[in-house]
Amino acid sequence: MAEKCACESGGSTLIFACSGGSDTPELGDKAARKLRDEKLGKMYCLSGIGGNVELIIDNTRAASRRLVIDGCDTGCAKATMERAGFDDFLYMKVTDLGFEKGGAQVTEENIEKVAAKARELLGA
Repeated sequence: MAEKCACESGGSTLIFACSGGSDTPELGDKAARKLRDEKLGKMYCLSGIGGNVELIIDNTRAASRRLVIDGCDTGCAKATMERAGFDDFLYMKVTDLGFEKGGAQVTEENIEKVAAKARELLGA
């Protein structure tokens, strides 16, 4: 039986991150997990959006805020959300913070830099 998301009643923030196959998406993914651990939002399933999974789409619609973190200029996470009909979301790219795809170090310091920008977008 599918489990319902706590966001169904509204009022929650969902965080979607491209996990990609490179260092900048990894920074975005780890920053999203950090925000989740800090209880600033619930990390949610970007592949479920791409797969048009009804429960995930419904829960995403019900959320009060959505944060989308892309690792690079390709913008896969943003495109996935838009293709599913979502255009009302906070958005950031890790490469806009000065990180170069293929040359970024995945360190706690760099994860924190990405998380700090995300917190700023969330107003936290």
